[in-house]
Amino acid sequence: MDVMINNWSQIKVSVPDISKLNMYRWATMGAFIIGMLFVPNESYAQEQESSQPDTTQQVRIGDIEGAQGKTSVFSEKNNLKDFINFGDYSVQDVLRRMPGVQVSRDGNVNIRGVGYQKYGVSVNGLRLAPTGMGSRDIALDALSADGLQSVELIKVVDPSMSADALAGVIEINSENMVSEGDQRAISAMVGGGANTKYLSMSGPGSRGWVKYAERFSDKLSLSVNLNYHEVFDSKEELQLGFGSQDFGNGFVDVYDRVSPGVAIDGHGRFSSSVNVDFTPSSTSSYSFNAFFNTDQSNSTAYRDSWVTGGDWIDQSTTGADGEAGSFSHEANLRSNQVSQLAFSGLGENEFDAFTLSYQAGWSQGSRESDYYTFPFQIEGLNYALDLSTEFRPQMEITNSETQVLDDGTVDRQFMIGQNFHRTLQDHINNQLSARVDVEFPIEAGALKAGVSSRLTFQDAEYGQDEFEYNRTLRMISFNMLREPNRNIDVINDNYRIPWFLNTEHAKAFLETQRPLFTADDNYHAYQSEVRNHGTEEQIYGTYAMADLNFGGLEVKAGARIEYELYETQGNEVTFDEQGDLSGINEVTASENRFYLFPNLQLGYELLEGSRLDLAYSSTVDRPDFFTQTPFLRVHNQDSTTFSGNAQIGAATADNVDLKFTQQLSSSGVISVAGFYKSINDMIVQREFSVNDYDQTQFVNSDETATVYGAEVSVDQALDFLPGLFSDLSLYANYTWSQSNYQTFESRGEMPLTGQSPHVVNAALNYTIPRFTAQVSYHWSDDLLTDIAETQQRAPSLGQGMRYLDRYENGYQELSATASYELSDRFMVWGNARHMINSERSSYLESLSAYPVSTYFNAGFDLRVGVRFDL
Repeated sequence: MDVMINNWSQIKVSVPDISKLNMYRWATMGAFIIGMLFVPNESYAQEQESSQPDTTQQVRIGDIEGAQGKTSVFSEKNNLKDFINFGDYSVQDVLRRMPGVQVSRDGNVNIRGVGYQKYGVSVNGLRLAPTGMGSRDIALDALSADGLQSVELIKVVDPSMSADALAGVIEINSENMVSEGDQRAISAMVGGGANTKYLSMSGPGSRGWVKYAERFSDKLSLSVNLNYHEVFDSKEELQLGFGSQDFGNGFVDVYDRVSPGVAIDGHGRFSSSVNVDFTPSSTSSYSFNAFFNTDQSNSTAYRDSWVTGGDWIDQSTTGADGEAGSFSHEANLRSNQVSQLAFSGLGENEFDAFTLSYQAGWSQGSRESDYYTFPFQIEGLNYALDLSTEFRPQMEITNSETQVLDDGTVDRQFMIGQNFHRTLQDHINNQLSARVDVEFPIEAGALKAGVSSRLTFQDAEYGQDEFEYNRTLRMISFNMLREPNRNIDVINDNYRIPWFLNTEHAKAFLETQRPLFTADDNYHAYQSEVRNHGTEEQIYGTYAMADLNFGGLEVKAGARIEYELYETQGNEVTFDEQGDLSGINEVTASENRFYLFPNLQLGYELLEGSRLDLAYSSTVDRPDFFTQTPFLRVHNQDSTTFSGNAQIGAATADNVDLKFTQQLSSSGVISVAGFYKSINDMIVQREFSVNDYDQTQFVNSDETATVYGAEVSVDQALDFLPGLFSDLSLYANYTWSQSNYQTFESRGEMPLTGQSPHVVNAALNYTIPRFTAQVSYHWSDDLLTDIAETQQRAPSLGQGMRYLDRYENGYQELSATASYELSDRFMVWGNARHMINSERSSYLESLSAYPVSTYFNAGFDLRVGVRFDL
């Protein structure tokens, strides 16, 4: 069961198929990029060398604030020094502690409660291509924090930024910096660690980086980052299936299924970046940036399932009809590779009357995933349930004629193999981007205008298969993982999983013995063909704005126009009255739209150290690629259809933001922010009944969603305290958010799914010469994850029918970091994560009645290492 991260030789980089573009589009784009890269340089511009020296202090790589401060007052920013203090592994970890951000227990990022993945991501100013499975998602958990200099969350865009950022833009900077007066900076780090409970199953993890930055002259500098680290996550989960039964005195709850399991995930992340800056004069500057990140992950999961079968004698005994229950063991193996690649060139030239800036680049996002399921089962069981521990039922087999061991458990070696499943996916997104901006200085500030274009080529390949073995297949036929990997106690030692199937052996058996398996062609076509699709998307934008200052009042006003054109291809799949595949036809569709985005931002210095900012902006959330594909699946046996919607439009949002900032002292600041969003044309999946067919389709909702909330943030050095306490500093923030939206006509207005109304982050840092330690805490409140459209029985909540909406309870995290400088060059460090193994539950309507899924990250992650700085 060792999780191996060693497939770097299989990393794929795919160039865009430019033959898909017509000659006019390609010629226009090519001329645009080439023209911008060869704008006249200093020989045509005003030449005035700056006589003011750079006053940046000499510090380690990572101590310098990346990208020269924040882009907007409505943004949050952390740099490499923060990543180290908080022990961050990924961009997702960085965002988790920022005000306004919520991260679900499964790692989905929700900014200001508007929904998951409703943001844009840029690296060094270039939009990253998506890495989602048919979606526009960027895998933030796959982006290593070790290879970055800073991460900034911009919550309010201005007209110069792309508007497809419903919740904001995440700006990533990978460039190291060298202080003025230094020629070179080198940093190297190496370390290792493991999960304290599952070390024997996952093995130790490693971590290392090399960061190099050099200023060759006042005009030329270079920085290079190389880093690799392994991250192992473990999760134990108990799934409970509830039903209801009337034994003569009204309905009571019964257990339909009890399923404990364990999963071990291993991630190997490698990233690199190269940044070259060339400043031939005070009026001209050029930069080239290359960025590459890949995350190779392998996951093995094991789950036992006791299924009662419904033939209840009483609430704790089955067997009324006899031997209707079953026991199964399922092993899963997932291999997933996510890669991001970005190349860009940019420049800026100052002329007498204006400043011209420009950027062009290529980005690629790809995801390749293999997923295998190996289930084994034995049937004909009756059970007696021990219900003495609430929501931890113990199952005992009562009919001894089955293969039962002395301890009352199933003899797993004789379990019969069921149909194996395999899902293969390969998604590649290529993106070409370019922009030109011009700024005209005036007495009160500046006037700005610009144009941009972004061309995206998306291709998705999907195959899902079910294989039936032509002979009897028993679990004993496969290699089992022996000691010390067997007999794992899970869920606080309430359950034991004694056998672990060797998933790599099972995969090899399936692939090498394919002639002995029969694949279901109808199943493959039903599950796969609608998910094979492609999209070509063009987005062209132009904007004009004024950036003015009238004494203490700052005004930023303007508008942006975007024109989008996309061509998309999908499949129409038809099944006849017997459920057999009768035809597959490729279909194409195209659509184009204009969008107008007004924007106004006001800032005013109330008193010294006090600032009030107000903003109105408009943004969009474009449909996922799969959603806007013209696919159609018609199943005449089931009288169902499932279709995409090539005419579906983007969701649009009107946003109002207010922020007050108060400087507490020379070493502290507090901010209070409020936000309100009105979202129209939400993209939803709806079911209709037409001509006796149940139809499922993606549509724009007629309902308007409102999201509102407040954020409070404090960052304060406690140097006013006496003695050793004066070396403490505090960072804390709190986010409150609410929403209203009518998902189904029968339900009325409810909160949006995925929104936690309360989120708290806090960190206490202690720093003295050569030593730094920090403790960090995170807590988020319960959140709604799924809204029930129909009612069902819930005896624990009453004898009537109820809507059983699904929730996740809140969770908390505690981590600690420490470092000690052995000398000016050497440092030792240590990190500990997941120090609170609190249970996290998903429940129906009431946590005290129906906890359908409970899990926690077993053990805690411990890492230690050394760092060298030159």
